[in-house]
Amino acid sequence: MHDAEIELLVLAVQDGERKAFTLLYRYFYPGMRRFAAGRLADSSVADDLVQNVWLKVNQRIRSLDDPRVFRSWLYRALRWELMDFHKARGNQPHDAITEAHAVSDEPDETPSLLPLLQQLPANERDVVELYYLHDLSVHETALALQLPEGTVKSRLHRARQQLQQLYGEAN
Repeated sequence: MHDAEIELLVLAVQDGERKAFTLLYRYFYPGMRRFAAGRLADSSVADDLVQNVWLKVNQRIRSLDDPRVFRSWLYRALRWELMDFHKARGNQPHDAITEAHAVSDEPDETPSLLPLLQQLPANERDVVELYYLHDLSVHETALALQLPEGTVKSRLHRARQQLQQLYGEAN
């Protein structure tokens, strides 16, 4: 789905169109679930947290002034939900990136980068996941993580260097 289509759907939802909300939900739910499942030990909890985010989105979407920031607004809400969950449980975020991130079941002769992502520091892994796995732009990633764009760029650069080194060691 193109950015313009997402923006039009957001505007439609703000005007009360339920079908537009359903389309946004169907488009974004799988990626949000993968993001949450990668930070939790229990995938059913990931489902629940993503559902909670969508309930809040349904209640608050009319307050979103700029539909262009919907994607980053959505992932920021998911990150807050995850942080609240971990804070309430008094535990640390789960650092494993699950197999739910895998896009294809086809065998590949090259080693997967997903296990290498687990070796990155959490702040760099978040940037890489949002930018590469969830297709957020640098600007959207910065908004979602509440960071300056320059910080996102430097973390991406540092993460690419580390991944290149880790990939070389894995071969």
